[in-house]
Amino acid sequence: GPSEGFWYTTGVIALLLVVCAESVAFSNYNKYVFLPENLPAPVLYTATCQTLSFCGAVLIWLLAPEWIYKRAPLNSTASFLKVMLIPVGFVMNYGMNNLSLKYTTVTLNQLIRSFSPVVVATTSYLIEGKTQSWPILITLCLLVVGVIMGVGTSPDFEVLGTMICSGSLIGNAISIVMTAFVMGDAKVKLQPIDVMLYTTIPSVIILLPWSLTLGEIETLRRSLEENGSFWTMAWILIGGFLACTYTFIYVLLIKMTSSVYFSVSGGFRTIAAITVSFFIFKQQVSVKSLIGMGIAMSAFIANSYFTLKEKVEEMDKRSQLEMKKPLLGDKQA
Repeated sequence: GPSEGFWYTTGVIALLLVVCAESVAFSNYNKYVFLPENLPAPVLYTATCQTLSFCGAVLIWLLAPEWIYKRAPLNSTASFLKVMLIPVGFVMNYGMNNLSLKYTTVTLNQLIRSFSPVVVATTSYLIEGKTQSWPILITLCLLVVGVIMGVGTSPDFEVLGTMICSGSLIGNAISIVMTAFVMGDAKVKLQPIDVMLYTTIPSVIILLPWSLTLGEIETLRRSLEENGSFWTMAWILIGGFLACTYTFIYVLLIKMTSSVYFSVSGGFRTIAAITVSFFIFKQQVSVKSLIGMGIAMSAFIANSYFTLKEKVEEMDKRSQLEMKKPLLGDKQA
């Protein structure tokens, strides 16, 4: 029958497709919501999405039988502090990313965030001690070249939006690496729902004061008056649903693979998000920018291939070692 590696690869590819579809929908949907005439309050919007994600996680916790999900408690201060780094990273990541969409295009935003695998690989080495193979390192270098060409020569280049989006990469790395770290920790093995339960409300607590300083409550009030309560609430609820399902799926993908692999899998999301955004929003592109995008996308795909190949080879080796073990454990005398 099919090997464990085959089913693993099939499962990962299926998750990648879902994550890709959700990411494209989420990026372009958020850009639409943040248009000046709609609800340009990205930090407050992110806080409401996190609140709704928490509500979804609580419902699963209360209604799901134990054989499907059982909450993992945090029994030590060290475990608690590790988990609390995730919302800090999340706020830097999604809060700054959503804010950058007010000032820059989806294409430029996605290209800058394509730099994520390099930042995540570095953070993963510093926190988890993980090193990368030469093929993966080479594709990461090509990725850097492509991103610099794609961003630096883009007619839509905008300094403030680029700086805010670049800052979100640090938060992205902290959030992804720490999520992988706590789910693989020998003492605290968290499930995706655990991560949502423990990290969403701390994120909201950090986001709300930031939103107040940006005057987004007034923006919300103006949207309610101009667009009506129905559309304003519909935008928030749809965003919350996308956030809840996307968070669960991407945390599950990190659990099945690794923090670095999840970041490089962004290539699929980037290609799709950029392509779709050209059909939805009025955006410019230069020849050099297109060449840079091509290099970056090719590097992404190659990186994803080598990472998945290495993961499957590791699984095959483990399977072979298991097969070589004596059936009854100890050798007969």
